Amino acid sequence: RSSFSQTKEHPLNKLRIRLLLSLSGVAIAFAVWHLRLHFPFDDTFISFRYAEHVAAGYGLVWNIGGPPTEGFTNLLLVLVLATARLITSDLLVASQIIGLLATIVTGLTIFSIVSRTRTTVTGLVAAALFWFTPLTWINALSGMETSLFVMLCVLAVSFAILRKFCSATILIFLATLTRPEAAMLGVIIFAVMLPFNWHRTAERNRLLKATFGFIIALCIFALWKWWYFGELLPNSFYVKVLMPTRSVVPGLQYVRLFVTSVLVLIAASLGIRNWRNPAILIACFWAISLLLFYLFVVPLEGLYDRFLWPVLAMLSITAAIGVHDFAARRHLRPLWVFAIIVIAMHIALSVLSPRTEQAFAAHEEVWDASLNPIVNVLRNLPHHDSLRFAYGDAGYVVYKSGINHIDLFGLNDTRMAHAQTIFARAAIVQSERPDVMLLPVYSRDSCEAWVEDAYGLARTNEFVPVATTPAFPFLLVWVLNRNSSYYSDCREWMLSRIGDTTFALHPAPIICYSTR
Repeated sequence: RSSFSQTKEHPLNKLRIRLLLSLSGVAIAFAVWHLRLHFPFDDTFISFRYAEHVAAGYGLVWNIGGPPTEGFTNLLLVLVLATARLITSDLLVASQIIGLLATIVTGLTIFSIVSRTRTTVTGLVAAALFWFTPLTWINALSGMETSLFVMLCVLAVSFAILRKFCSATILIFLATLTRPEAAMLGVIIFAVMLPFNWHRTAERNRLLKATFGFIIALCIFALWKWWYFGELLPNSFYVKVLMPTRSVVPGLQYVRLFVTSVLVLIAASLGIRNWRNPAILIACFWAISLLLFYLFVVPLEGLYDRFLWPVLAMLSITAAIGVHDFAARRHLRPLWVFAIIVIAMHIALSVLSPRTEQAFAAHEEVWDASLNPIVNVLRNLPHHDSLRFAYGDAGYVVYKSGINHIDLFGLNDTRMAHAQTIFARAAIVQSERPDVMLLPVYSRDSCEAWVEDAYGLARTNEFVPVATTPAFPFLLVWVLNRNSSYYSDCREWMLSRIGDTTFALHPAPIICYSTR
């Protein structure tokens, strides 16, 4: 009999281990809290804007008085933050607390899944692989839905393998409300669990009933979305998945970089001796499905690997089991020595990953501070409440200024999300009648090469560059609509504030006027 076999442990010992593991997770959360301003992702503030509008009673709208639009993929988080807004005005703190709590629960759930599948030590290895990966906590502090989504997925897997199918279904549905790709997990759990429970009539019937309930809930949700938004899918799907690209697999580099950062976990997973286990199969199929799906998604932002983080959680499960099985076959004793070597190798590789380096170098608090002069300009412009502001980014600046925003990219504008040509997008922007546009140029000395020219509108005589604001990595040009009724007031105000450090406004280069 192998010393690695699962043995019965005293319930008190298990309780002590869970308590110590919980305290460890809380301790790590407290340790990283002082770094919380380093990592809030700019898209986080998109969710905050929607949450603010819901809490104020305007509904899921981007601009107050505008049409409902699904410029987010995290409906559940938006609703949770809208509720939190009734208690606090600091939605960043609220979202980061949610992220940290979700990360702690995820680690504990991974431990439970693996310890039931193999041993308690193996469960601790799995939790360590997940918690000791720096990007796990960076994602928790990003303010995004990533950690909440991972927690719901892992909890759904845990309840499914315990044959608590009703609870698993509810969790999968909540995960689908958090990110729509969770519906794939529901299909995977059904496909894996049905053969394992086919000859158990009571469990099979419960699984079928729970699956039927999940399908009904999805149908009701889809009907509501069609009625409320006029669309079944979020705008980001049309922008990132249906956007015309030259590559058949536009997300190849994104997926490749992620895979290279978890090669140790993949290699350790190959040590699994018996793959015929529900937890292992669900984890593998879910990880593979996500990797394949994101091969075909345009990686507009890859920072933090947030879209693929459920894969890391699943690989932590399979890698720990693989370490246990490989050590058992090779008689590597004690297990914890071999496990520490694997954990150390994984941490070293993940720390050296370009994504981790990018996350640590981002210093989002510095980026946000650099945008505060732009926020100050927008807040103090004449007729602030009536202006229509066209700008490519929809995060920090738009949320902090509260201005009526025209999203040049299309995530928060359904018509733009569906537009397939530059001419169609230009027509949409023009129909929105922007009073002010903020556009980047390559050179700090001239406006000859626009990084983004609002689909050609900035080069027409209708729009006039008035001032610039330095930003990273491009110079930003304030462009005013000469046909706007607010043109004269805004132009005079900007010119009078040039040189004021509060607003960081500078004269527009002369060549800006000659490039049209």
